Amino acid sequence: MSESLSPRRFPLLIVASICLTVLLSGYSIWKRFQVEEQNRSVAIAADYESIEALASGQGMTMDKALEDVSAQGLNALVLSEDSIGGLISEGRARLVVSPAAAGKNPLALEVEDDRQIERIVKGLRIRFGNLAFGRDSIVGTKLKLPDLSAQLIRSTPVGLDPDVAAMAVNHHLQIIARCSNTGGERSAAVRQTLQWAHDLGATIFLPQGDEVLGRRDSIDDLIDSLKTIPMLYASPEFAKIAGDTDVLDRAPSQVVRLHSAQTAELDKLSPIDAVDRYVKAARERNMRVLLIRPLSLAAPQPLGAFDQFVKEIDRQILKNGQEVGKPHAFWEPGIPKPFFILLGLAIAPCVWFAVARFVTSKKVRLAGGVLLGLLALGCFNKLGAEAIALLGSMSFPILGFYALDSALPRMKGPLGIRMLAGFWLVSIFSIVGGLCVAGMLNSLAFYIRAAEFQAVKLSVFLPIVIVGVHYFLTLSDWKGALKSPITWGTSALCLGLGVILAVLIARTGNDTGLGPSGGEMVFRNLLDRFLYVRPRTKEFLIGHPFLVFGLGMLARLLRLRRNGPGSYPVLAGWTILALMMGAIGQTSIVNTMCHIHIPFTLSIARVLEGLVLGCIIGFGVWAAFGRFVPGREA
Repeated sequence: MSESLSPRRFPLLIVASICLTVLLSGYSIWKRFQVEEQNRSVAIAADYESIEALASGQGMTMDKALEDVSAQGLNALVLSEDSIGGLISEGRARLVVSPAAAGKNPLALEVEDDRQIERIVKGLRIRFGNLAFGRDSIVGTKLKLPDLSAQLIRSTPVGLDPDVAAMAVNHHLQIIARCSNTGGERSAAVRQTLQWAHDLGATIFLPQGDEVLGRRDSIDDLIDSLKTIPMLYASPEFAKIAGDTDVLDRAPSQVVRLHSAQTAELDKLSPIDAVDRYVKAARERNMRVLLIRPLSLAAPQPLGAFDQFVKEIDRQILKNGQEVGKPHAFWEPGIPKPFFILLGLAIAPCVWFAVARFVTSKKVRLAGGVLLGLLALGCFNKLGAEAIALLGSMSFPILGFYALDSALPRMKGPLGIRMLAGFWLVSIFSIVGGLCVAGMLNSLAFYIRAAEFQAVKLSVFLPIVIVGVHYFLTLSDWKGALKSPITWGTSALCLGLGVILAVLIARTGNDTGLGPSGGEMVFRNLLDRFLYVRPRTKEFLIGHPFLVFGLGMLARLLRLRRNGPGSYPVLAGWTILALMMGAIGQTSIVNTMCHIHIPFTLSIARVLEGLVLGCIIGFGVWAAFGRFVPGREA
């Protein structure tokens, strides 16, 4: 047990490493900020079929409907491929029996518009190649079909409707082509399908169904076609589409991310919250295409209601400083690979210092330092960079508490000032930890979530455990505590703490199985509405208040030990627990800044708002209950 915290200052090498980490990370993040600021254009899109249904309910022509909705901010139209079966069901073609030789398909298609013949022939040739037919199969408005099953014939795509595409171009709407992977596609068919859509005005390709076009063996043709035509690829958020990750990994420069909401999801939201959902997707997660679906299909003026929905989304996007226009893919920030080696070498001593306090063997310390140096030299590689980023994300919050140990005994002045200074000292180290991760993982793949920060749960919770162990060894008679029998109160406290940490672990990460409750969603919506950006709940309601309270308890404990003999085990135990819970907010700060697909300015704003609110709440709790903590100054 120690009567004071460690009075030792950080070695000069560690101070220099921390400063160099801040400078290098700051440069990397500045390059990222430039990329983000130069790509703020968002497309507001809708399905053609949705607008057609709304317009028909209002007795309006599609030409007039597109004119009205584009005036409210819609600037993109999603067009799906037609199929031969679709043409038949719409009455634009019909199957008839045609005289044929034995063994040949007796079916033929008859159309009234010659342009439909051209589409059908082109679609069949793209899909079946040599199995299709020559021009001699066309007799007037009748087309003899190849010797294929009626089911295959019906499922064959025939491209975008050229009349609808021309109407979209006439209204200055960008065309997003939805093309499906029908099965049995030839490699050449992938490029021909995209080229056909592009010739009709499409600039963005959006997968239809649960597979991208060309999945699986023709994915190379899809990627090559996107680059050479060129076309952008819209990657739908939250959707599970086979082949999507392949495109993100291998053609990130062609990717724009798309957000939409299903009808069932929109039905649970108020109009204000529905608008907010789309606007937040563009502002907070860098979505560059918003696919809008109607809030209601049965309004007195269906299209008019949709127009108002689009208008409000457009207004809020402009209010946030973004623009509605042609979306662009992100690009690499242009940082040379040797830079990341230098940043890794700056981070490595900090990692070593955070761990070295728990290692007594000089040989092990030396070996660990050498290994960290070698790992830093491998930061030109993705694996090495992610490993150093992970170690840095865990080390800096721990270093923050080490800095607190050194500074708190030397602080003078009123208790509240010392608590505030200690709180911000620890938090600054955690912010540096977030900066080092954001600086190290600064690349296009992270902007579009083709890559994500790994081992999130480990980086969030291992430092909490280490902080708890550190203060257990520093503030308590740990040898005596380990020999003491476990009481019912201690068991209940440990069980409660375990449940809290288990819930936080379950809810940490990119895809968690434990979502927020209805009441929590209402609370989040209120925060979103009244604050610049919503801070994380576990930061400003749990971690930061606990840290502020724990700092007050720690200052009281140190004062008692300086003024007279005694271990004060009860106060020491509660102080350790409060500081350990306070570490939850610190690791969450780092984690907030690890989401590279979120604009950096919003991440830092979220952190700062959480710190201010959490600090206020913490001092409020201290004002109410601090008088019950022993050791008050006279």
